[in-house]
Amino acid sequence: MELRKKKGPAILRRARQDEPGKGGVEHRTPSAKSRIYASFRPFILPLLLLFCTFFYYFGELVNWLAWDAVRNEFFYGVHDVHRLLFLAPIIYAGYNARVKGAVIVTLVSFVIFLPRAFFISPFPDPLLRMVLFIIAAGLIGSLTGVIRNQADRVKQLNFVVEDERNKLVNIIDSMADGILVTGPDFKIRFMNSIMVKEFGEGTGLPCYKHLHKLNDPCEQCMIPNVINDKEIGKWECRLDDNRIYEIVAAPYVDTDGVVCQLSIFRKVAGFKNV
Repeated sequence: MELRKKKGPAILRRARQDEPGKGGVEHRTPSAKSRIYASFRPFILPLLLLFCTFFYYFGELVNWLAWDAVRNEFFYGVHDVHRLLFLAPIIYAGYNARVKGAVIVTLVSFVIFLPRAFFISPFPDPLLRMVLFIIAAGLIGSLTGVIRNQADRVKQLNFVVEDERNKLVNIIDSMADGILVTGPDFKIRFMNSIMVKEFGEGTGLPCYKHLHKLNDPCEQCMIPNVINDKEIGKWECRLDDNRIYEIVAAPYVDTDGVVCQLSIFRKVAGFKNV
């Protein structure tokens, strides 16, 4: 990821957009769909458990109500298959209520299974098989909660990093000196507002072409030395229009892990607006 690109949202542009009153990030009101989901969300988990319970004991309900028309051998088969449906509310609880929610729903499911295990199931070792399923389902739900927690931590960390990065870019953008970040391929990755004012927008272009109007890298180019030797360099740069800049450059690791050159351009003589 580059500090600034022509295509896609750039950090600098996001930093400017996030400033209040400048057409940046707005606080949007929830959509009608979001409001409907929020209103029904508290009922989703209870309805899932109710549906799973109804399905789990459907064979017994058919016998009790004498619904011969809906009688099916599937509802009288091995109950391990029927219990798989309870993975839905357990995983849902783990995703939304994290580990604690997954544990609670797993215990509720255990209570729901008990009557069939003790009084109804004709299959061998019904209690043992039920306990094994509860342990496996609880682990799956808890793992879902742990993964969600980790994802939220990463998301929060990204927000913090992005905020600090935007602050840094705003500071750089307001400096009196020009700031230029150039990659090892000589392409410009970032220009602050001073550099854009003096040389024009050149992000994504080779520095030798944008700054010096050349087709090949400058003979005295210091970018390979600064990047490869990882040392601070200092030199003067004279342009064809008699502008002279004192340049201080240092290696800089960009957000994509590529070692680049960060240069500070300070006017010495012949300064004029372009």
